[in-house]
Amino acid sequence: MSKLFYALYDLANSAYTIIIVTFITSAYFANHIVGNPQLGAAYWQWTAGVCGILVAVTGPLLGNIADKHSKGKINLLHIFTILCVLFTSLFWFAKPSVDYIWYALIIFLVSNYCYEAGVIFYNSLLKNCSNENNIGKTSGFAFALGYIGCVPVLLFSLYVFVLPDIVPFGLDKNKFENIRFVPIIAAIWFLIFSYPMIHYFKHRVEYKVNDDGVPVFQKLIALIWKNKFTTTGKFLLARMIYSDALIVLVAGGGVYASGVFGFTSEELLKLAIFANLVAFVGVLIGGYLNDKFSSKIIILICIAVLTLCIFYSSIIAQTKTQFFCNVMVISLFIGSIQSASRVMMTGLLKSEDQGSGFGLFSFSGRITAFAGPLLAGTMTFFFSQRIGLLSISIFFIIGFILMLFVDKEPKSEKIS
Repeated sequence: MSKLFYALYDLANSAYTIIIVTFITSAYFANHIVGNPQLGAAYWQWTAGVCGILVAVTGPLLGNIADKHSKGKINLLHIFTILCVLFTSLFWFAKPSVDYIWYALIIFLVSNYCYEAGVIFYNSLLKNCSNENNIGKTSGFAFALGYIGCVPVLLFSLYVFVLPDIVPFGLDKNKFENIRFVPIIAAIWFLIFSYPMIHYFKHRVEYKVNDDGVPVFQKLIALIWKNKFTTTGKFLLARMIYSDALIVLVAGGGVYASGVFGFTSEELLKLAIFANLVAFVGVLIGGYLNDKFSSKIIILICIAVLTLCIFYSSIIAQTKTQFFCNVMVISLFIGSIQSASRVMMTGLLKSEDQGSGFGLFSFSGRITAFAGPLLAGTMTFFFSQRIGLLSISIFFIIGFILMLFVDKEPKSEKIS
């Protein structure tokens, strides 16, 4: 039962990413608050970048604080979830005027920081509802529920509030009230589906405390370096590199589809829905195979396939159908590599070190997050979108090589 409650949080927070970060609110900000899609997209991405830096810097410290208290991880998850819900609702007041640019960006910065901070503690709780025989299935099921959960909330928002000429509650489309109301839907969805998980983990799950008096930075350094790179250090280094490519695939897919293959907005929506459905299946299969084999093997296979997909999309694919099929293959593996990464990190850590460890996990995924988009953007600027996409394959190749040096069956490493 605890696995279902755990997975519900992935279902809950998927509404924030799909509505606020990726599709509806970000587009409204660029097109109607800023009034310049290119400039608005830059503002949005810069704000996301600042948020990533803040999460990278504060994540390990917050994780260490959580480890020192018996219910520190779930309590901090609860706090950041509520803050994210509250600040997400405040997008309602972001009117379509340049006067609200700073307001919208501040709301995005705070809500996104709370979302990302919450994910640190959510990931760190995976070990509390799994054992070494089913941890892959648990993580995969949670990711799968998140992928499938994106679809109904996105469709409901689009076909009830965004697209119809007449919308509920007498909202004025001329003032974009229908668009401004959608973040409230996301906030309500997040609140409803996160509550069962938070309540269950507060009252039904036992926690270990790690309050040994060792200074926080000494703990974090010991986790990744003991006269040489530890297994955890090797893995975090590899993940830091290959996640740079993942960021471009996730964030830049829509721009690439429209710019290179001429996908319309409606076609992009269909692409996103099918991609999430395929990812749902892929991550379930990946979770099962993770338990049968190992996280390292799953990660290596995923990197190899995703690299081949990049080559195909950037060099071979010429039609919408070819690109669509390639995106489906990417979707089949992209969730599995994220799930397997979480499982591997969980296996490397003692239960009492999960907070600190996943703070570092977040750090490794954020500290160089600019590198992939910067390289792809620069190559696109000077050459083409195809060359820009092809360039990020270098991150997968280096990440693959580094993963070869990570122990196949890692043992939990306690911070000391």
